[in-house]
Amino acid sequence: MSDANYVTELEERLAALEMALESVDWRLLSATSEQEFSRTGLRDISELCRVMYLKSPIIQRGVDVKRLYVWGQGWTVKADATEVQTVIDEFLHAAENDDVIGSHESRMQLEIELQTDANLFFAFFINQATGRVRVRTIPFGEIEDIVFSPDDSKEPWFYLRRWSEQRFDLETGATTTQQHEAYYPDWRYTPLSKPKTIGAVPVRWETPIYHVKTGGFSNWRFGVSEIYDALDWARAYKEFLEDWATIVRAYRRFAFQLTTPGGSRAVAAAKSRLSTTVGATGGESNPPPLVGSTFIASEGANITPVRTSGATVSAEDGRRLLLMVAASFGLPETFFGDSSIGTLATAKSLDRPTELMMEDRQQLWRSVFGNMFGYVLRWAVKAPSGPLRAFGRVESSVEDGQTDERLVWNDDFDGDVSIEFPPLLQHDVPAMVDATIKAATLGLAGTPAGTIDLPTLSRLLLTTLGVSDADAIVERLFPDGETPEDAEQAAPDARPQAEAMMVQAVRELRAALMQLQEAGNV
Repeated sequence: MSDANYVTELEERLAALEMALESVDWRLLSATSEQEFSRTGLRDISELCRVMYLKSPIIQRGVDVKRLYVWGQGWTVKADATEVQTVIDEFLHAAENDDVIGSHESRMQLEIELQTDANLFFAFFINQATGRVRVRTIPFGEIEDIVFSPDDSKEPWFYLRRWSEQRFDLETGATTTQQHEAYYPDWRYTPLSKPKTIGAVPVRWETPIYHVKTGGFSNWRFGVSEIYDALDWARAYKEFLEDWATIVRAYRRFAFQLTTPGGSRAVAAAKSRLSTTVGATGGESNPPPLVGSTFIASEGANITPVRTSGATVSAEDGRRLLLMVAASFGLPETFFGDSSIGTLATAKSLDRPTELMMEDRQQLWRSVFGNMFGYVLRWAVKAPSGPLRAFGRVESSVEDGQTDERLVWNDDFDGDVSIEFPPLLQHDVPAMVDATIKAATLGLAGTPAGTIDLPTLSRLLLTTLGVSDADAIVERLFPDGETPEDAEQAAPDARPQAEAMMVQAVRELRAALMQLQEAGNV
């Protein structure tokens, strides 16, 4: 398909989606007289938001700025126990999971889809013998309905999925399409009784689903796209600029105004002199004047450029429309390309609401991945051949016909996992380093005050300097979490080793700082 045909088809599809939203009543009236978007309406909204992300520069910019602030600097997943760290790393970076949640690109894509669709459905495929968990995402358009507990509207039980499966015949080269329908349990729903079917629809108990939603309200089954409220203003801004460009093209049609005495004969003569003969004679015998030519006329003839200043609406008059899009995303207008109102201060900082919005989003992802890690670790302990079976146990209790499982680690084992993001703002690095050292020494130069242990101090300084492998350096400097003070107390002759560790830490910090200075980051 050519680019022109692709653009035409995209515009036609966008127009069809817009017409569907404007002509169809997509509000569902529930039994409690509360309004919720119907499934058809949500599907159309999601599809329209996806198209607008691809088609509208300001919609794409707003979505991309948010995902860059959330995931652009990466993250750190750190477990206190090496065994737990191994299980988490294998879960994230296994070949079957890397393209879904493990790679940087996959997490950036998840953020885009969460903004456009407002609903993510993670399906867990569990090897119940080894505890290995494989993750896939189910498209929002395939989830038809969510069944909740009749006694609790916040407790989902099943997700009804309808989808088309295409199979390719290697012998004939033909492609056949089959329609499927199934119920999937929620990842927290583990009843004692597990029917194989609901009605005539099979239940896939072996594949639980974890639903993440944003937008809408807590009592709604599905979330509503976060960029839904920006669509109308983005379209209005686009139409404004298109109208402005049309006016400019109209004024550009006539560049000069020629006034000459002599009546119709003089006008005809001027027209003959200025017009071209291309197409009339097969060759050019009267070419138009070149750019920079001199106009020579008798007294009374005058040629002047057509003035357009102040005669039309300025492109800047559409700023209020752009501000509505910026308000929808919670971003300042400087992020949408207007650098004239930005300063060095705004380039290094965020306004407080925007900063909190980004931190809130990071906290959301901490919760999402924290839940996933907890689920994976539970199976690593629960499975007969689970890698963590010797370090904990899964306790079960039954209440209201459901099994509640809880992971309990051994008393001498720490299974905590932390998820950290780098600072959002670009701080003054020398000032941050100075503040960290003062906190560790309480202002006494070169004398540790005991407020921060050396491994933590080294990690803070390396992180402030922007070193990506700070944890690896700290582990190399302080094996088994040993500090110079601990080593000195354990053995009187350990002081040289403690001093050597401190010297090596300083060398690592200096090397990191020199690299940043060479790169121009400090």
